[in-house]
Amino acid sequence: MSENTSRREFLKLAGKGVLGAAALAFIVLYNLTNINITEREREIATIKVLGFYDGETNRYVFRENIILTVLGALVGLPMGKLLHAYVMGQIKIDLMCFDVRVAPLSYLISAALTLVFGLLVNLALRRKIRTIDMSQALKSIE
Repeated sequence: MSENTSRREFLKLAGKGVLGAAALAFIVLYNLTNINITEREREIATIKVLGFYDGETNRYVFRENIILTVLGALVGLPMGKLLHAYVMGQIKIDLMCFDVRVAPLSYLISAALTLVFGLLVNLALRRKIRTIDMSQALKSIE
């Protein structure tokens, strides 16, 4: 197998890994936000009954989500660096050496993608907040 073919196959494999990680990030953020909205239906219905507009209600709920996403990225980046260094240290082989270096641009891209996924989840779940049945949510017994 030539060097170019090996490189192409490696890049295909790496691309599949990145796509899988992106899908996992979106799914996790979506589920956490969905659970958050479901658990707070009564609170959101109360806010809507008090006369808040849909945009105000969305900002109220999703502001917390954005703050948590930013904090998660800020905590996750250093932890990811430590995990990367640990994994690379564990796979040392006498005949081969791996560089334990991550380009600064990679940190920027990963933080940006995390924020983009957070915003996409917020957009996807706006409808759920808009369609909360206020009378049903306020009737429910906790």
